[in-house]
Amino acid sequence: MKKALLVGAFFMSAICPLAAAADTACQATAATEPVQLARVIDGDTVELVDGRRVRLIGIDTPEIGYRGESSEPFAEAARDRLRELTSGGEVRMQVAVDSKDRYGRTLGHLFAADGSNLEARLLREGLGFALVMPPNLALWRCQQAAEVQARQLGLGLWSADPVTPARALDSGGFALVRGKITSIERAGEQLWIELDGPLVLRLRDADREHFDGLHPEVWHGRDIEVRGWIIERRSQRSGRQPLMLPLRHPGMLRLLTP
Repeated sequence: MKKALLVGAFFMSAICPLAAAADTACQATAATEPVQLARVIDGDTVELVDGRRVRLIGIDTPEIGYRGESSEPFAEAARDRLRELTSGGEVRMQVAVDSKDRYGRTLGHLFAADGSNLEARLLREGLGFALVMPPNLALWRCQQAAEVQARQLGLGLWSADPVTPARALDSGGFALVRGKITSIERAGEQLWIELDGPLVLRLRDADREHFDGLHPEVWHGRDIEVRGWIIERRSQRSGRQPLMLPLRHPGMLRLLTP
């Protein structure tokens, strides 16, 4: 795999200064509570001694293989690094605005005793991908800044190009995808943005508040990089893309051509 050539911030991420400022900026923005960890499950999930399972906000780390399956590259490194970062010192948690995911896990940010955000530290070392999921937007800018530094330096996941061409997609799950926008259509309160492959992006009007000043309607023909959880669509109507990625925030994308 060729080394990633595309560096710099995501679209709208001129907001991301050098990552030396990332940890400084990634401070708690609301009340935190001291927590004790019972175990680190993987690079983005921990279990507390009080029984709560916590999914870290703003990061997705590679999947660890279970039942004989192989782990994805850097999955165990991310888990082990999070164990290091949470061992022996005070850990505090800031619970998110949207505090639970569909699995009942608590959504939160973890901070070390010095106040640094642990998700940002993993991102800065190239051990995960930055995520933006409204309404939990408190630290998205500085967490992306941390990822940008890892990408520029070719660390961890960025030591090889982890981006999948849109034409090569064949299943759902988390992915970082690069493709060309081939069509843009409106249907009701949604904008459908098709790429040159089996993937279509769905932008709901309800999420347009985050795209203030942007005009996706005129992106036709542009190269784009997007990330998130791809959904396999059940209906296979003729002419309908089989894979769909909900586009909820401009931090999920990067326009690569003017």
